[in-house]
This record gives sequence, structure tokens and C-alpha cells, in this order.
Amino acid sequence: MTTSVCRYGNGLKPDAEGEVQADESRTRRHLRVRDLLRQDGIVLESPDGLSPDDTLMRGEFLHRELRRGLVLHVSDAIEERPFTATSRLGEELSCIFFLDGNVDLSIGDRHFHFDAHGGVVQGVAIMNASPESFSRASLGGQHLRHLVVSATPEWLHLDALDEVADTKGGERLLREHLFEHRWTVTPRLIEIVRQIFAPPPLLPAMRDLYLESRAVELVAETMAAALQASRREPTGMILTRQDAICLDRAKNYVAARWADPLNVEVISRAAGISASGLQRLFRIAENQSVFEYVRKLRLAQAFAALSNGEATVLEASVVAGYSSAANFATAFRRQFGITPSHLMRRSESRHWPKSSQAV
Repeated sequence: MTTSVCRYGNGLKPDAEGEVQADESRTRRHLRVRDLLRQDGIVLESPDGLSPDDTLMRGEFLHRELRRGLVLHVSDAIEERPFTATSRLGEELSCIFFLDGNVDLSIGDRHFHFDAHGGVVQGVAIMNASPESFSRASLGGQHLRHLVVSATPEWLHLDALDEVADTKGGERLLREHLFEHRWTVTPRLIEIVRQIFAPPPLLPAMRDLYLESRAVELVAETMAAALQASRREPTGMILTRQDAICLDRAKNYVAARWADPLNVEVISRAAGISASGLQRLFRIAENQSVFEYVRKLRLAQAFAALSNGEATVLEASVVAGYSSAANFATAFRRQFGITPSHLMRRSESRHWPKSSQAV
């Protein structure tokens, strides 16, 4: 079967906006080919024969500059068609949080893969130290929920974060081109992300302040995670680029198969490294064993299920891989500082929706 590729550049000038069905605080629309190409420098490719009025995605979107140099992008949408969008990316730190969806990104010659399911938040920070080409490839036919906070170096400096760049972790995160940092998100960060996806009803001016405060906190949490990781690295044991690639493969494998029976041998084969080598990488980068990393990820899955009101304590213990509810409660409290039953009651009192909607 022959597949044709439809390619558009932004020479196409749209004559209408996307379909808006609510106020600007909660914009639900169909994102069409012409809407995407309204942005300068966008080139769109698709294996489908698309017309300017064809819908690429439908759902809720937000793209807003909260302050000069600080941009928030939120998406909770269904991708109806596969497509690849290419453009240019400026100098910026991107704090990326995926809840659902499978997306491949390319920045310059580096490739980044995101695969999240079930609303469990995955955090990634990427520093683009100089302008680069950018490409985003999506499969189509999937639910995509993600949040990106982008901050320019000027914004970071103006907000008194200069001293961070003088530390080892800050130097790598803010100065090293296309440096990538992945970490296990904290319960506080999970809550901030969910607050952005489901904000309270506010007047426009207060809403922007609300979103800005959460975006700033996400950047601060990202910086803190990078600094904490750097302090754990013993002298002379910085990861090489190949080490980082193997570590990312292992983390991506675990993230996609956390509910399956996992052991170090299986994960190390998927990562292309020996079992002992993988244990060494996790000790250096995460200050924990592979088993501890998997256990904490499963606990985070259970935390998300309880926070969303999607599971009872017993069901959450199964999600986390525990046969004993008592052992689960002990491990959960040690990890998050709260019991599963308390978290479930708190989530019920807040009436969090089962599936958070984007602003």
C-alpha cells in the first residue's frame, strides 16, 4: 500500500480561528490544519491527505505567556490524525510533564520519547542553550494530556536564579545544550500539575496570577530536583552521554511496563547494559537501586489513583504491587508522609474529577 505525505508550510494564511465553544479560560476547540499553521515557521507533514479545514486534534488547549519569558502550554485533547510538526525552538528551559500520550520529539540531533498512561505524572527538563530545529511526531488516535512550562534565560536570571547556575547541577541544567533531566516527581509537584489542569473559577486577572504562581513553582521544583541529583553524584562519577542514554532507556521501559513483573535483568536487557552496570547508574543518578526506583514509581501510580478518586485503598495496594494492605500503608506513609486512607478522604472532600480537564 502506498502512503502519500501531505506537507504544508505556513504560506497558507488562515481566514478563521479554531472553533471556540467556551470562554478564554477554558477553550475547547477543534485544532485544524489552518489553525496550527497560523504560527510562523511551522511546517506540517501527515501520511493522510489533509485539507486546511481538516481537524488534527479536538479538546482543550491553553498557550499563554504569563510573564515575559515565562510561557505555559496545556493540552487535554484527542489526536485524530497522525502528523509531524517542525519549527524552530528558541533558547529556553522546558519543564515538561506528561500524563497521557505517546510522543516523539527531536531538538537538533537529539531525540526524546514520552510515553505516559493513566494520568501518572512524568517530569522531564530539557535545556535548549541555543536556537535549534524542533520536530514533534504524534501517532494519532490517542488521548494526549501534557503540560509544558518554558522559561528563557532572561526570565530565570531576572527572577534571582543566577546563583543556581554556579552550582554543578545548575551549570549542567542551564548551560549544557540539550541537557535532559528526568526525575521521580514529588506529591507536591503532582498536586501543582493537577491544579493547573483543574483550576478554581476565577476572574481573568486572578486566574493568570494563579497559573503564574503554579508555573513558577514548577520551575523551582525542576531546578531543585536537578540540584538534588547533582549533590548525590560522587566526585568523578558523572554520567557519560552513553550512560545517560542507557539510563533513559531503562526509565522509559519501566514507565511503560511498571505493572508487569520486572527485574533487573529484564530492564537491563531493554536498556542495552549489564545488570550490574544498570545498578551502578541508578546508584549514581537516583541514589537508589533499580528495585527501589520501580517500587517508588508504583507507589506514585497508587498515589495518583487515590488522588483522582479512581481506587480504594485495597485497589491502590494492588496497583503498587503489595499483597498486604498493611505493608502498603506503611510504605505509602514513609514515601509521602500521609496514609492512603487519609489521602483518599482528602481527595473525596476536594471532589477532584476522575479525569482532569485542561484550562
